[in-house]
Amino acid sequence: MRCSRRALALFATLTAACTPSADTSSSSAADPSAWSNEGPAPRAATSAPTAPRAPHRWELADRLGSLRKATPRARSQHLAGEHDAEVLTNDEGAPYPAVGPQRPLGGGAVLVEALYAPGSSDVALYFAMAKQPPTQGGAWEYLVVRADGQVEQRGRLALCERCHAEAPEDHVFGRAR
Repeated sequence: MRCSRRALALFATLTAACTPSADTSSSSAADPSAWSNEGPAPRAATSAPTAPRAPHRWELADRLGSLRKATPRARSQHLAGEHDAEVLTNDEGAPYPAVGPQRPLGGGAVLVEALYAPGSSDVALYFAMAKQPPTQGGAWEYLVVRADGQVEQRGRLALCERCHAEAPEDHVFGRAR
């Protein structure tokens, strides 16, 4: 768990998140509340507030080992690029990373980025996106999940939404098709 706690501390204190071009003069990324809709973080226009939840185990945590590896391990763009990562998907997310107008991700798609300290084989943290079905608006739910499967943050997280709004297709970064 040492790696997991270290990653969470880095996650909570970094001033640059999502991409190397993130504004590092703002303190919103360093504030843990910036990842939720409860704090002073910039909000996407479509963000709906989410109620804080008691810590709980992610319902998909036990299935992480059965998810399909969608990308080879490489440097992540999250957390200022200080971790290696690989992206995992469920069957509904199988088109990833070749996404585009002719290959959309439907409701139920789950994308999980497993983050590793450089040179480590132990997962430090997971970032996940789950696409809601059209009957629930089709929006993405974002999750920050500890290596032990406990959910740290969940919902339409403002910082996640802000960064993923810049993605070329459906809030998802990947290879253009």
